[in-house]
Parts: sequence; structure tokens; C-alpha cells
Amino acid sequence: MKKLYRNRKAEVRLTQREINTIKTSILSIDTDAKVFLFGSRTDSSKRGGDIDILILSKLLTRKEISQIRWSFFERFGEQKMDIVIDDGTLRTPFVRMIFPKAIQL
Repeated sequence: MKKLYRNRKAEVRLTQREINTIKTSILSIDTDAKVFLFGSRTDSSKRGGDIDILILSKLLTRKEISQIRWSFFERFGEQKMDIVIDDGTLRTPFVRMIFPKAIQL
């Protein structure tokens, strides 16, 4: 996969344990996947909000994404989590819009 992202160091509103759980469950399926956080959880001045995840992967299926979501819920309780998958080409207007401000986890 071509390197399309900037690795920005920024404070996000997730615990390191939450980040590790998300990344581990994704990378256990696709070791080449890139995982990003976008939306309100990237803004330390805000409160609450859902967890918005962008995954760049050519391998992940919808079934596996559902498993990743439930794995997180089992550890941290059910909460609003949106997961967007792209194959790394930034093919949709929505992905092209969120990608520049997304923070790699």
C-alpha cells in the first residue's frame, strides 16, 4: 500500500488501552492496515462524541469490522462507533474530506 498519510502526533480523546484494543483487533486481521481516528475525538477541547475510525485496508470485510466493533464493546461497553474502510485510494468524497485531519493511531 502506498504511503498516503501524515503521521501527526496529537492528543486524542481515547485511552491508550482503547487505542491498543482497536489497533490489535484490526492488525491481527491485516498487518498492513493503517488505522486513523477522525471527528470530534481528535479535538481535546470537546466532550463526548462517537468514536470515528478510518481504516485503510485491502483485506478487511464487513463481517470482520463487525467483529472488531464487538471486541471493543466487550472490553469497554457499547458506545457509538463508526468505522469507515477504504482500500488506500481515498476513493470516496467523504474519505477524501476526512483524511487530511485524521490522526493515525
